[in-house]
Amino acid sequence: MPLVEKITNRIKCWTSKFLSSSGRVQLIKNVLFEMQTYWGQVFLLPKKIIQLVNAACRSFLWTGNQISSKRALISWDSNCMPTSAGGLNAMDFTWWNKAAVYKLMWAIHTKKDALWIKWIHSIYIKKKDFQTMSTPNQACWLVRKVFDIREWYLNIDSFANMNKFCRKGQFNIQKMYTLSRPQFPKVRWKALILGTTIPRHNFILWLALHHRLVTVDRLTAWGIQVDIRCILCNSGKDETMSHLFFDCQFSRNMWNILLNWMGERHQIGTWDEEVLWLMKRTKNGRPRNSILAFLYAAVIYHTWIERNMCRF
Repeated sequence: MPLVEKITNRIKCWTSKFLSSSGRVQLIKNVLFEMQTYWGQVFLLPKKIIQLVNAACRSFLWTGNQISSKRALISWDSNCMPTSAGGLNAMDFTWWNKAAVYKLMWAIHTKKDALWIKWIHSIYIKKKDFQTMSTPNQACWLVRKVFDIREWYLNIDSFANMNKFCRKGQFNIQKMYTLSRPQFPKVRWKALILGTTIPRHNFILWLALHHRLVTVDRLTAWGIQVDIRCILCNSGKDETMSHLFFDCQFSRNMWNILLNWMGERHQIGTWDEEVLWLMKRTKNGRPRNSILAFLYAAVIYHTWIERNMCRF
């Protein structure tokens, strides 16, 4: 519980600051994750504690405070997926904790020159085969968990391939974490997210690509009564995501001006057609195409911000 309290206290210090969603993502990745690295490398964290940590991070990302909330546009498991698979590449505490504890098992198996390893070999292993021996019942909880991690690892690989997680003779937790996780299918639009865009632009584009922007049609489906007409173009059409990008004259004109400035002869289509066109353009990674992806993310972001300013 001190770990959970430490994380929630840090979030309380941030709630008064005007942080964008992308700023919260960076704080979760760099600050909140680092706060549990020491604990995670010593023993397996209980599932309840990991659930509380994930709940605190999830609430902070979507609401800006530490109070537990179920308001999430995208699930936390999806956020922990790699960027190429459509996630935010946030660290999965459960998988990282197992990879970190596996480092202790690797040190025991390879008989590293350390006093605690020699003690375990002399008290519990006693020249037995570490791979096949049963977990010693007389050992303390921490030692038993290190032994139990063998079963989790055998579902991934064999003991003969342990060295593939090492770099220059040292075990690398990050490499173990990356290689042990499932191979998630890559999304077709990954090049649009992996490009060099401004983080807050990237976050709104990421939500749009997942069709998770809270447009009026979604609010209406949730039972919230608001004016359903598009407030940007005043055309009388309902505000849906397909209308906002790029049936709405506001976003259409903005995107058309930037395309003309780039010297692009392109007929603007629907949201899906524009995403498909940009996916084809960003495959080769040329600087010009990277600029197009950058401008596209900017159009999505500023259209959404202008919509919020007008509506609220």
